[in-house]
Amino acid sequence: MNREKYLNLFEKYIENKATEEEIEALVLFIRTHPQINDWIELQISNSPSEISAELKQNMFKKIQEKINETEKQNKPDRVILRFLRIAAAILLPVFIVWGGYYFYNKQNEQEQAFLMTAEPGEKANVSLPDGSRVWLNSGSKLTCYNSYNKDNRLLQLDGEAYFEVASDAKRKFIVRCTDMQVEVLGTTFGVKAFDEDSILSIVLVEGKVKITVPDGTREMKPNERIVYNKSDKKLSSCIVDPNDFTDWRKNRLRFENETLQDIARTISRIHNVDYIFADETIKNLRFTGSVDNTNIVSILDAITLTASITYTVKDSLIIFHREKSK
Repeated sequence: MNREKYLNLFEKYIENKATEEEIEALVLFIRTHPQINDWIELQISNSPSEISAELKQNMFKKIQEKINETEKQNKPDRVILRFLRIAAAILLPVFIVWGGYYFYNKQNEQEQAFLMTAEPGEKANVSLPDGSRVWLNSGSKLTCYNSYNKDNRLLQLDGEAYFEVASDAKRKFIVRCTDMQVEVLGTTFGVKAFDEDSILSIVLVEGKVKITVPDGTREMKPNERIVYNKSDKKLSSCIVDPNDFTDWRKNRLRFENETLQDIARTISRIHNVDYIFADETIKNLRFTGSVDNTNIVSILDAITLTASITYTVKDSLIIFHREKSK
């Protein structure tokens, strides 16, 4: 199996899509490539300069301790894969996005991609090679290519993210998502663009961005929010408080004329739960407001206080009902 196939296999394993046979093949490959451990140490030593040498050393020590703990609890072949999960969980928030495949991809000059994900119920943040920072909301995916920071800074987004872009007049920062491209030189903005959603939205905190959709381009100003409907290809905009739409990083959520179905989908991503509607007619009820997101009950209670609906929770399933007339 060549290097590219192992790269794809590793991605399948991280996404829990690999078969038992593929996992065994991956285990064999990793066991015969001890430089993986060297790669971890290299990534720590090459991490952002604001991280002290002492902290870097402590982080590597922490990884080793967790590996040792894992070795006592798992079969030897599985320890190697556990090692990768542990290392990825610790390194992901602070290290170069595509460095994860450095040890076996550094000699491959063809375009390669690294997929960074924030699983349902989790958030993630990364520092990119140019110093830009990205926060990912639950259920989001961000793809970075090994050509990043050469001629341009290109990313592919499926989900919701907050960007603090390092200024670089020579290299455009480009975020692509379904039906839309966002282009900047240095700014701060938030994007919500899940492939499965019919609505895309961008809010500009500071700086200036240019968005491109099938019908043309448009420049945004600070405090502006643009909403794009993928169904009718129409744009709408308004002036907002950007914090309302980016404070999901601080466990605050903002819904702006969103349907109960869209809100339920958001809750599902953030809290890793499922949902159903006992009455299909309530799916299109719309809500506007900000809610506390410290726990799922606070969101559900806020919603049910403003409409004739109620809910029940069974294990990890939320059931929405229409409230019966008293």
